[in-house]
Amino acid sequence: MINPSQVAIENLEEQNKKLLKIQHALEKKVSQLKDFAGIITHDVRGPAHNISKMLEMYENTDDPELKKASMDYLKKISNDLTNNLNELIQILQIHLEKDIPASDCVFEDVINSAALQLQDIIQQKNAVITMDLAVTNILYPKVYLQSILYNLLSNSLKYTKPNIPPAIHISTYENEGNYYLSLSDNGLGIDLNKFGHLLFKFQKSFHSGYDSKGIGLYLIKNQIEEQGGSINCTSEPQIGTKFTVRF
Repeated sequence: MINPSQVAIENLEEQNKKLLKIQHALEKKVSQLKDFAGIITHDVRGPAHNISKMLEMYENTDDPELKKASMDYLKKISNDLTNNLNELIQILQIHLEKDIPASDCVFEDVINSAALQLQDIIQQKNAVITMDLAVTNILYPKVYLQSILYNLLSNSLKYTKPNIPPAIHISTYENEGNYYLSLSDNGLGIDLNKFGHLLFKFQKSFHSGYDSKGIGLYLIKNQIEEQGGSINCTSEPQIGTKFTVRF
């Protein structure tokens, strides 16, 4: 004989499972919205600044060659920024119903895109960026990969030692079935014994006198972990820093 109480309990347990599933899905969507808001407010600052600088240069010179170079650069960076924003808008339009779509990302293209957005500071500091891309491409949400590389590269270009050109090396490789990306520099470094537990926290910065909101590392850590990966850091003060991403 069917026990009505037992049936009711089983129905309630089933409903609870469904509600928990919905709750987890909503929490994931809220997290994604926060990520997108962070990308828009944080990652667009650099390109917008470069566009402003190039417009200023264009307006303040009568040299036709310099005017042409400024306009060519403006076209490149504005097209790149527009493409990134359009992709972000497309993802925003569908992400409430679906997971963030992955696409075939070519590492060199994404790195070059980030470097173009940071061209002003690269030239200003005479930075040298080298690459060793054993893994050439990856299936990954492109907007996240762009944000990861832009933020890591931006940090390496920002926290540099006086009068020493930044030397930044980016590599990709495979190990035990996992894909990795590492970015190392010769910059100021971080005292991990002192700040390691705060490294990826929201609005935390570790060098005074720099225009830093303390958002970038927090943002990309969440992006990487949402996709099932991880990020770690090795660093020594006045020696340099290395970030390694496992996808």
